[in-house]
Amino acid sequence: MALLSEATGGKLERALRHREVLGPAGLDYELRSVFTSNRELWAAMDLYRERGAPDFSANEVAFLRRIAPHLGTGLRAAVVRSQASITQEGEGAPGVLVLDRRGWVVHYTAAAERWLYELEEDPDSGRWDGCGPPAWREGKGLPTAVWTMMGTLRRALKPQTDQDLNQAPHLCVQARSGCWLTLHGSLTESTPDRESEMVIVIEPSGPREVTWLRAAAYGLTPRERAVVDLVVRGASTRQISQALYISEYTVQDHLSNIFDKVGVRDRRTLVKRLYLDAILPEVL
Repeated sequence: MALLSEATGGKLERALRHREVLGPAGLDYELRSVFTSNRELWAAMDLYRERGAPDFSANEVAFLRRIAPHLGTGLRAAVVRSQASITQEGEGAPGVLVLDRRGWVVHYTAAAERWLYELEEDPDSGRWDGCGPPAWREGKGLPTAVWTMMGTLRRALKPQTDQDLNQAPHLCVQARSGCWLTLHGSLTESTPDRESEMVIVIEPSGPREVTWLRAAAYGLTPRERAVVDLVVRGASTRQISQALYISEYTVQDHLSNIFDKVGVRDRRTLVKRLYLDAILPEVL
C-alpha cells in the first residue's frame, strides 16, 4: 500500500504525477495497492479522491491491506478459469514506446499506438480527436500497465541495489479484446548530451508467456515450473534430473505435486492442460 500524501511528506505538488496528471484532472489524494499471490503480482489498483475531499483514512488503508491477499488469490484463480488467447497471424507486430524521465512519449510506432488503445481502461481517455497530439504523448492517459513499467524503470535510473540496476522487467496483461500482451522495459545508454530514456516494447504474448501465466496461476513454484518446461520439451525423468542437478526421486516428487495442483494424472494431460488448451483450444 502507498499513500501519495505519505510518499510526498504531505506536499502533493512534489510528485510529478500529481502536478501533470492528477492535479489538472481535479484529483488530489491517491492510494495505490498491489494484489499478489505466492509473491507474484497479479493486479494493481489506484484509488483517488477529488480535490476538497479528505485523504484516505488509516482504517481505509488497513481494510484494503486486509483484503488485498484475498483479491490476489482470486485474480490468480480467474486466470485459470479464463482461456488466454493469442492474436491472429499478421496482427502481432510489436510496438515500441520511448519515454523521457518525465514520462512523456518522445517516439512511438504505429503498432504501439494500437496496443495503447487495447490497454486503455477507458477506451476514449487517450484517443486522438484530430486536434493536437494524443494526450498520452505528454504522459497523460497512459494505461496503468505502462505506468507500472515506468515505475520499475525509474528505480533503475536511481538504482539502490544491483537488481535495480540490471533488471529488465516484463509484465503480462490482458487487453480489452481478450488477448494477452507482454510489456518489456529497458533503459537506453546515456551520452554526454542525452540522458537515459525508457524503452517499452508491447507485443502479443507468445506461447511461452501464456504457458508461464497459466503455470503461475496454478501456484507452481519456480522449481516446479522448471520441471514443466522440460516436460513440455519431452525430457525424460533422467534428463530432467541431469538438467536441474536433482535426483530422479526429487523429480518424481515435483511431478506429483504438479499433478495435484493442476488436477491431472500424467505428463500428457499436463502438457495439454497448461500448453495446448491455453493456446489452441478450438483445435482440441
